[in-house]
Amino acid sequence: MHHLYRSLDVSRVLLVLSGAVVWLLTCLGGMGSHAQESVGPCEPGLARGKGAPRLTFVAATRVAETPPEAVTIAWLGHSSFLLTSPKGVRIVTDPHTLHRPAGAVDTVTVSNLHVTHRGVQGLPGSPRLLWGITPERTWNRLALTIGDVTLFNVPSYTTRTDPEQSPIHNSMFVFRLGGLCIAHLGNLRHPLTPEQLQRIGTVDVLMVPVDGGLTLSFEEVLTVIAQLRPLLVIPMHIDLLEQAQLFVQATQGRYPVHPVPERSLVLTRQLLPAATTLVLFGKTP
Repeated sequence: MHHLYRSLDVSRVLLVLSGAVVWLLTCLGGMGSHAQESVGPCEPGLARGKGAPRLTFVAATRVAETPPEAVTIAWLGHSSFLLTSPKGVRIVTDPHTLHRPAGAVDTVTVSNLHVTHRGVQGLPGSPRLLWGITPERTWNRLALTIGDVTLFNVPSYTTRTDPEQSPIHNSMFVFRLGGLCIAHLGNLRHPLTPEQLQRIGTVDVLMVPVDGGLTLSFEEVLTVIAQLRPLLVIPMHIDLLEQAQLFVQATQGRYPVHPVPERSLVLTRQLLPAATTLVLFGKTP
């Protein structure tokens, strides 16, 4: 595990709450009605206050043990990640039949209905399935709390030109856990609109597709990063690590790069970089 450091600001900004009617799909092809929850955009990060001191990366050996409030992010492959909360809630994003997690899973989120994002059959355990897009290919609004994890989703659209006037084809999922805001953009195809930015809020960790053409171009990825200004960017929607390396090369040194050979990160608010940093995973599965 690699540990990333950032200092902690003592101020906290009040969370803006907005009501949402919650409709959850609990099994493939079925929908279920659940209690309403008030879930809004992510609040500004605690370490982004004016005048807050900044720290840079230090060696992982400087940490004696994993902090109890830590969040673990493991890249399984393609757009699939395993998020583990401080209290042990395990969430898989966009499951892929070729990239399975080890051990039981509590919840699965599916951003779109492409075959490489909806491989829900045979996942270990009996996870709750949260479909961002319904079988009828309409957006499924979600807002709920699972243990110490709060999540909600924001729709994205088919075309780059005037996207909000085109059909919805994807759900971007936003997770709040361990004091962090983590955004998984699924198959985003366009720079974010003002409404999407408002609904997402301030992101600490961004999982963004970097295939270079099927979703976003490299220049559009850089636009999205500049829009959200996350502190950590994790490339996804790739099948070969060389694709992530191509994206890093295309940034032309705009952001520092942190190699992670284990494909897994342990994070807390203190363990984040001081400024936007790209993660470059290694070959160890």
